[in-house]
Amino acid sequence: MKCLNCVSKMDYDVVEGKIPRDLLEYDFAEDAMDFECQLAESQDVNFTQTLSEPLTIGSHIICTGTPSEDIPWFAINIGSEELEAGRSDISVHFNVRQPQCYVVRNTRRRGKWGPEETTAYRLYPFKVNKQFTIEIVVDETETLWAVDGDHYCSYVHRNPSPFTARWIEVTGIRDAFLKISKTDNYPTLAPERPEISLTTSIDNPPETEQPVWKPNLIAKITKGVPEGYQLVITGRLRPMLHSFAIDLMDGAREWPLPNIHLHVNVRAHVESQRDRQLVVLNAWLGAWGMERRQRTARLIPGTLTTFQIVRGPTEWSIYADDMLIGELEHRASPGGVKALRVRGDLYPQRIFLCPATSTPIRD
Repeated sequence: MKCLNCVSKMDYDVVEGKIPRDLLEYDFAEDAMDFECQLAESQDVNFTQTLSEPLTIGSHIICTGTPSEDIPWFAINIGSEELEAGRSDISVHFNVRQPQCYVVRNTRRRGKWGPEETTAYRLYPFKVNKQFTIEIVVDETETLWAVDGDHYCSYVHRNPSPFTARWIEVTGIRDAFLKISKTDNYPTLAPERPEISLTTSIDNPPETEQPVWKPNLIAKITKGVPEGYQLVITGRLRPMLHSFAIDLMDGAREWPLPNIHLHVNVRAHVESQRDRQLVVLNAWLGAWGMERRQRTARLIPGTLTTFQIVRGPTEWSIYADDMLIGELEHRASPGGVKALRVRGDLYPQRIFLCPATSTPIRD
């Protein structure tokens, strides 16, 4: 990676939070007073790195640090215009709120905040007194955020865009370390992607030892999915089922964005009172194509469920517990599939590749 800006160690002044004299006239509970002090200290523990050149596609920001118990939140801000406390435009505000155990993303323009975003692809990853590494990569339409090598969330560019940013600010972390560079891969700290093994049939488990499959995984299919073979994924559905996606891709990576030959998206939250869940099929080949929607899935939240994705001569066929829930024609050469990604409310336990000669077909 080519470094665009120097590596900067945080240089800060810690100003102890004080309750203003006039607030002492109120009957605040002791914990509320402590929280006000902590918030004041959070805002005063800060560091700002001025950008020597604009952020571009592939700009890569790494921030490390350790959350402390006495500071209830910390934030990374990518800002535009001159830095002015409480008034500057902020293109991306990444705010970790430890008491609530979630992360807020937002944008501030002309002193006003937009709608907050809090959804993420994994559980809350931060712990008090445990060092973290946050990676940020700038793409054409969004910023992507990873924590300790695992993709955490993305944030679509708003106005102002990060491409107009002039500074990056870190608040609430005493030992923060900031590095700005360029990358052609993200996350750079991602572990080696596991390989999906091949077996003789769906009833025979793979001879090689299965990896411990994590939620929101990416796995390699180095030799692809041959015609007449199926990818088998057995996993538990989240009890409060919302949605999940299974993607067949041309590369085992998050970014640069891979082509998605098959995107299977089950949306249980759409008209959730109905007895079947919505299944959306599509492909992303530089842009999303035309969706194919059908309400065909009868999934039971909290149960162990098996999905089979079969490569046919002209189409992909998707089954859930032996029931056909959808088909999508090949929109690109199926031989280009080299990776699997699973995101959302499906927690895989077994994944393997095998011939599909005995695949059942039921309506």
